[in-house]
Amino acid sequence: MEKKEFTILYVDDEVNNLISFRATFRREYKVLTAQDGPEGLQVLTDNEVHLVLSDQRMPGMTGVEFLEIVNHQFPETIRMIITGFSDIDAVIGSINKGGVYRYIAKPWDEREMRMTIENARQLFGLQEENIISQFETLKSQVNPHFLFNSLNVLSSLIFIDQEKAARFVRQLSKVYRYVLDHKDLDTISLEEELPFIESYIYLLKTRFDQNLQVEMDIPQKMQHYKVAPMVIQLLVENAIKHNVISRGKPLKVTLSTHEHEGYLTVRNNLQLKSSTERSSQIGLTNIRKRYDYLSGKKIEIINDHEYFTVKIPLLD
Repeated sequence: MEKKEFTILYVDDEVNNLISFRATFRREYKVLTAQDGPEGLQVLTDNEVHLVLSDQRMPGMTGVEFLEIVNHQFPETIRMIITGFSDIDAVIGSINKGGVYRYIAKPWDEREMRMTIENARQLFGLQEENIISQFETLKSQVNPHFLFNSLNVLSSLIFIDQEKAARFVRQLSKVYRYVLDHKDLDTISLEEELPFIESYIYLLKTRFDQNLQVEMDIPQKMQHYKVAPMVIQLLVENAIKHNVISRGKPLKVTLSTHEHEGYLTVRNNLQLKSSTERSSQIGLTNIRKRYDYLSGKKIEIINDHEYFTVKIPLLD
């Protein structure tokens, strides 16, 4: 990552401090500023920010309180606090609440600040490399449980309907061929991704029959947009993994795009299992960070207790 792409948010109620910081670092980094915690949270909502620097003593919301919220809502950011010597003990005592990388004493020294920011930039680069590594793992495999269940279905079909068994094998082959052929890509067009999704859904519906209902509403004119490979498959897989699927409680999954929204939406009715498989930790958090890496655009997750909806950005 080049320095000019590294974005810093500096939050301080003293305007002169904001002006001085911007003047010192604006040529090397993209610098955003805010005068209090609520304004800082709005800046974070509207922009991709890599490093947050906050003064501790601010009216209404202290720096630690602000960074605690940032840690919860924007965990991918690196967080630092700036404080006077008289507040250091209090800040150190509560520093874990905000997941603070380090604190800087006021008045800050330009040389020390520059070195600290550069260290943070390098740390963020390592975090992104880890995100890429995790996503490569995601792309390189389809859940082993899926393969196990598919082979069980196939073994039954061989004795019941050999023609259907042959179709099942062809679709299973397409799924794994797609994984092998596209595992090194960062993005792929919907036009290329959707046949893979259709094959994957065919296998699922063969297993669950009418207990799984999947509707796709993605017009041809939207299929030039791109997504991260296998993300749609993962979202469908999550719906299968976490919800009851039965004749009395069919699971309904909808994949759709809307021309003016710029998102692909995956939605399912909620009928959660009483217990679920242990998470692999490669899931929604990984997808969120992956899209931050690819475009800075945010995925949206909505749980209204009736439906679970994930909206992933469509990329040009």
